[in-house]
Amino acid sequence: MTEPTDPMAPMPSTEVQKSTEDSAPQPSSPQGGTPLKSPPVLTINTPSAESLWAEIVVAVNYLTRLHLKLTDEPKPRIVRKSMGWFPLVGAGIGIFGACIDWIMTQIGLPGIITAAFAVIGMLWLTRALHEEEFASMANQYGKTFDQEKGIGWLKEERSVQYGTLAVILVIIMKIGAIASLSDNTVVLCALVTSSSWSRAMMVLMAAWLRPIPGDPVADYFQKPPALRMVMALVIGVLISYLAIDSYTAQVLAIGSGAGLIVALLGANHLRGYNGPLMGTLQELVEITILGVILALQ
Repeated sequence: MTEPTDPMAPMPSTEVQKSTEDSAPQPSSPQGGTPLKSPPVLTINTPSAESLWAEIVVAVNYLTRLHLKLTDEPKPRIVRKSMGWFPLVGAGIGIFGACIDWIMTQIGLPGIITAAFAVIGMLWLTRALHEEEFASMANQYGKTFDQEKGIGWLKEERSVQYGTLAVILVIIMKIGAIASLSDNTVVLCALVTSSSWSRAMMVLMAAWLRPIPGDPVADYFQKPPALRMVMALVIGVLISYLAIDSYTAQVLAIGSGAGLIVALLGANHLRGYNGPLMGTLQELVEITILGVILALQ
């Protein structure tokens, strides 16, 4: 005979465990099926080929006189990301100048002439963009100097601006440095490295300093994303290593020091970056790297 079950008796442990698991709340599902998974902590969206091309087009159109067309006006995020490609475009500008130097050398022209044509060719390709910005910065500080120190005739309007003198000096230094390099191969390596790394430093400064409102360049590019700033530095280092190999660390360190001085100038006096500051940084870093390679050859 089966004994009657006591209603007050405790349930077996296995049944209690099963009952507890059944009563535990389960993540809701939109269809009542498999519970939803937690979203990943970090998601990285792979950029499309169209957006990458748009970034490169913006960089090329700004840094050179080439005018590549886009179907639509680039969005602000595309413009900010385009700065990551500045070192690559800079390397192309250096290759263009080196090709002119090589062609003129094959014709039989002396080094000072071939170097002059190389510099003029790069000025033409870039629309002398950075030289103009450098001249604006030199004029700004030159006028400030005259207001503080000028007396008598020095307070009158100058017929020759400080910016003009500064650009002439930089161009002479570039021509002299290129003409003094040993051969066309060294010229190629020097121009590619200086043109690429000087533009990578522009991206670093734009990521560090705030854009000054009202400046066309600062309003257009704003602050590049951190990943694009890192990408610009990596591209610049790789290009420099491929060009000058064992001298990469020394050359980039000294060039970066010159760029840091300009960036600190902007941080202390301008409280941000603008077009003239970016042009000044590019010019000084470029001429510094050319000088260092000339000293190390």
